[in-house]
Amino acid sequence: MVAASAARDRAELTTDRDEEGAAVGGSGGAPGMRTVVAGALVLLLLAAVVVMALGFKKLGDVEDDLDARADVVRVAEQFAVSVNNYDSDSVDDYKSSVSGMLSTKFRTEFDKAMDEIVTQVQEAEMDSTGEVLASGVATIDQDSARVLVVADAAVKTVYDERQRHFRWEVSLVKVDGKWLVDDFTPVA
Repeated sequence: MVAASAARDRAELTTDRDEEGAAVGGSGGAPGMRTVVAGALVLLLLAAVVVMALGFKKLGDVEDDLDARADVVRVAEQFAVSVNNYDSDSVDDYKSSVSGMLSTKFRTEFDKAMDEIVTQVQEAEMDSTGEVLASGVATIDQDSARVLVVADAAVKTVYDERQRHFRWEVSLVKVDGKWLVDDFTPVA
């Protein structure tokens, strides 16, 4: 009797009861249920870790793409400004500042064109100041890009002054980790 009473007391301590006396919840739940809940929590935790890892990778890819886009826009804009900022007294400085932004192939073409127009620039005592109005990436991949650039230049000569308006597609290539101008063409 004492043993039965003690067993009943232990059962009452481990089982909660509702108002009608039926057992509810309590700390004496089935061990199998705890295992199922623990397993579900582990699976949820693993899923959260996988989702976070994929999210961080995707975020890294997006940041890399944004950095590359900013780099090509910066180079294209710098090129547009440099090409349009010159004066007849510093043609050699102009050539060296621009040629440092060019690919080997395009530098050869640029040098040929400069040889043809240097005399005209010096005779007319040209002075040009350029500015970029807008730009945007048209295409980009790992080692090439095209950037659309809108620029204006105020050109003064001994003959007159005029405003020039440029709309260019600047083609760039990545050489040894550095973006270089490989060509530029006017666009309508």
